[in-house]
Amino acid sequence: MSTTRRYSALVLTGAVVMAAYELPVLGQSRAKLPEAPPIGFFGSYRVAADKMDSSRLPIIGAWRINFDKSDPVMKIQGRFKETGTTIYTAVNGGIKAETFLFYPPKDDRYKTVFTDDGREYWFKLDGKNIYENPQGPNGLGQTLGMWLIDRNTLYRERMTKGVIDERVLYRVSPDGKTLVWTTFNSASDSGQIVWDRIQLPPR
Repeated sequence: MSTTRRYSALVLTGAVVMAAYELPVLGQSRAKLPEAPPIGFFGSYRVAADKMDSSRLPIIGAWRINFDKSDPVMKIQGRFKETGTTIYTAVNGGIKAETFLFYPPKDDRYKTVFTDDGREYWFKLDGKNIYENPQGPNGLGQTLGMWLIDRNTLYRERMTKGVIDERVLYRVSPDGKTLVWTTFNSASDSGQIVWDRIQLPPR
C-alpha cells in the first residue's frame, strides 16, 4: 500500500472512531445540561505598559449584570437583583473592585464589614497572591492574585488559608461593551457571568 493510501486510511479510520464514540457523548451532554449562550470571540492586544497604568484598561468602569447571556448553571438570579453592578476604578497604581448584589447599596458598611449586599477590594496586576478580602472581610483568610494577560483579559486566583480554590478569567469584548467572568471553581459550579457596560452618575 502506498504512503498516500495508508495516510487516507488512517484519516478515515479516525473519523469513523470519532463518529462512533464522540458524537453520542456530546449529544447526551447537550441534552442533560443547559448550554451557555454564545458571547462571541474576544480578541487580545498585548500592552505591557497597561500593568503600570490600569486607568487605560477596558475593564475600568461600571457594569450591569445580564441574566439572559449568563450561564444558567451559575444561578446568579438567586443572588443578584436586576440592578446587580460591578465597578472597577484605577486607584493608587492598582484597581479597586466593587461588586453589589443591587445598586445603589443601602449603605457603605460593605467596605469594612462583611455583608451580602456588596464587597470592595483592591489589587495590583502583579500576580502576587497577597491582596486581602476578595470576598469582603468574611474572616476566612482569603487573598487574591491578579494577572494582566492582555489589554482585554485578566486572570484571577483566590486563596483560602493558603489553598487556591477559585480561578476566574475576566474578558472584555473588543468593542468594550461586554465583560465576562469565566469561573473555574474546585468545589462549586463553573461557568460564565456576563455584564454590560453602563454609565453611572458621579459618586
